[in-house]
Amino acid sequence: MKKAFSRRSALCRALSRLSGFALAASGFPIDAPAQPDSGESAPEEEHFDVVVVGGGIGGLSAALCAAEEGSRVVLLEKNGFLGGDTLISGGTFNAVDPKRQRPLGIVDSYEQFESQMLASGEGYNDPAVVRVFAREATTALIWLEAHGMRFLPELTEIYGSGFVRAHRSAYPRGRGYIHCLSNACIKAGVDIRPQTRALSILRDERGAVYGVEAQPREGNRTANAVRIFQARRGVVLASGGFAANKALLAKYAPEYASLPIDSLPSSTGDMLLAADAIGADTVNLGFVECVPGAPPGIDYQVRLDYDAEDIIMVNQAGRRFVNETGTRREIASAVARESGPCYEIADQDAVDGMSRANQKSLWRGYFAKAAWKDDSPQALAVRLGISPQGLADEIGRAVADGRFAGPPYWGVRIHLRIHCTLGGLRIDENARVLDRSGQPIDGLWAAGAVTGNVHGINRLGANGINCACVFGRIAGTAAARRAPQHLPATGRIHS
Repeated sequence: MKKAFSRRSALCRALSRLSGFALAASGFPIDAPAQPDSGESAPEEEHFDVVVVGGGIGGLSAALCAAEEGSRVVLLEKNGFLGGDTLISGGTFNAVDPKRQRPLGIVDSYEQFESQMLASGEGYNDPAVVRVFAREATTALIWLEAHGMRFLPELTEIYGSGFVRAHRSAYPRGRGYIHCLSNACIKAGVDIRPQTRALSILRDERGAVYGVEAQPREGNRTANAVRIFQARRGVVLASGGFAANKALLAKYAPEYASLPIDSLPSSTGDMLLAADAIGADTVNLGFVECVPGAPPGIDYQVRLDYDAEDIIMVNQAGRRFVNETGTRREIASAVARESGPCYEIADQDAVDGMSRANQKSLWRGYFAKAAWKDDSPQALAVRLGISPQGLADEIGRAVADGRFAGPPYWGVRIHLRIHCTLGGLRIDENARVLDRSGQPIDGLWAAGAVTGNVHGINRLGANGINCACVFGRIAGTAAARRAPQHLPATGRIHS
């Protein structure tokens, strides 16, 4: 029999959570303070309408939409902070947006966005899912702005995006999304549980999902008891990919297993494995996205490729070797084929056009001797250790073509890192998780990097945050609208 909580102890717990939420909304970690031992044991089960796993933009979008439908929602996040990989992302968001595009002379459409994603995916993404994604990205953009998110007025074609439809956050990197949505979730009454790691998915005798098992942490120690979070209406997985799981990479994508990552260390694919254990279908697990990232020993980005049209990429001979506006997969493959180091080159105008946060990281790299600049192409080449004549020729062509305005010129070495995994759970256009026979698993939805049939073999630049938001919104709304189910009495029926 469960022991009853006193009002005072319940209030203390609520206040400690709210203080953590305020920190999360500001982009700071949520550290669950250690509670004095009152002699009361934690409850074994808790009942909600919707259980969301993951505190990035996908999970926050799902939780907020479910709460806006009137559901009682809990969000479980295994880290001590909200945000996931969204926090450390570039913060750009692809969407067809006539309001911003037409004044700039940009002609775009849902059909064009859809066709570009399908071409990029090379037949490995689901056309029905992509069609919904292309249209709902615009709706998601408007929804985010309604919740306080702000974007800069100009649009850009970022590294690997292939078109000018990337919206830049007015906040540093991805923090604005987390700030706005975590505040909105708090106001909507979402119960956010940091330091709570979901372990497994629960199904009843009919095969319907009714909750998850999770293990909370208390201060710096893991609680002994596993807690059950039951869901009357549904469970949404927005728990991220498996870029930090070396064992899974070695199994499914061994050619990438030795590369460093720029995802969070918590991207270990826990719920991908949990869903697979109950019969969910998985797809494209061997597809991995690599992008230029931080040099070894540096934990911040030292890059010039934030706008693909403002840079050139050269090899050790100082020669361009790839189309800088190609897909991320094409560029990463071209870098890997080169026998020596490769470099990104840009002029001062390109650096001046970067966000303040990216400029700061570049200057940090400059003083750490991980980025170089000089007025002369030949002198810059000497600093980089590449052919002076080759680089001078390429920069001269870039100036003649209007890509570069003139000196000074910057250079950084390209260090490929795993940015994200592209494979995961198969979903339909309603974000329902499908089983291995292609049927929806009743009560289970998914969004973001835990899914595997949205992008295919390549993900367009600026198609990460929007994807998680789009299908998080769809999943949260659908879960909240599912008829409430009778919950098993024991809370421990597994498939």
